[in-house]
Amino acid sequence: MASVAQVNVRMDRELKEQGDATLSLVGSSPVKIIRQLWERLATGGDAYERIMEVLDPPQDEVDVEDAHQLVVRSGDLFKEFGNSFGLDLSTFEPDLRPTSELLEEAEWGLLEERGLL
Repeated sequence: MASVAQVNVRMDRELKEQGDATLSLVGSSPVKIIRQLWERLATGGDAYERIMEVLDPPQDEVDVEDAHQLVVRSGDLFKEFGNSFGLDLSTFEPDLRPTSELLEEAEWGLLEERGLL
């Protein structure tokens, strides 16, 4: 029998639920994504650098164009992960609106959900 290990991660419940919902939309799960990520990291190559480029951008001040490109590259990485699971994510497009606009939309959505509008 092969030796197995377990990975446990603590995170904000709302973050987990939102992430699970997104993965569910593309027919995946946290287990599948984590397993695929570890397989990519274990094989080496440029996977680590590409993943870290998305997850940990340079801390220097980022201008709007750099931020836009980061979101586009993150979307491309998401599509690649989906493709590695046999999912067709060719229609996925990241939301490129400014953060302030996204936050305002989320705030209005919460007010509506709570019946305050």
